Amino acid sequence: MEDLLKAIAEKNPEVEALLVVDEEGIIVYRYDRNPSVDPEEVATHLVNPLNTISEFLRDISKEEDDLEELLVFSGRYQLLAYKLVNETYLVAVARRNPLYGRLRFRIKSQIPKLVKTL
Repeated sequence: MEDLLKAIAEKNPEVEALLVVDEEGIIVYRYDRNPSVDPEEVATHLVNPLNTISEFLRDISKEEDDLEELLVFSGRYQLLAYKLVNETYLVAVARRNPLYGRLRFRIKSQIPKLVKTL
């Protein structure tokens, strides 16, 4: 898994960290390269809102809809979170880039490989 996370990060120079975390924010797998923020702190604080939003979506849809993707932008960072399997999430910490759609596409296209590897 770490090799796959590293390969994704190497194709995207703005990525500072990629983490696979569980529903409690515990890091299962991780790859980072000298991040300017603490990836563990980001993952921990991002998972709680992910779970809340996911539950909210299921409540309003009256179906099994679930959160697939969450994008958060700040002045310096973009955080991308994707639901994987069994209450695990992929969290990407990246420097802000106007071509965020490219980063989003490249990461999202690797989700099936990540799920299969899990």
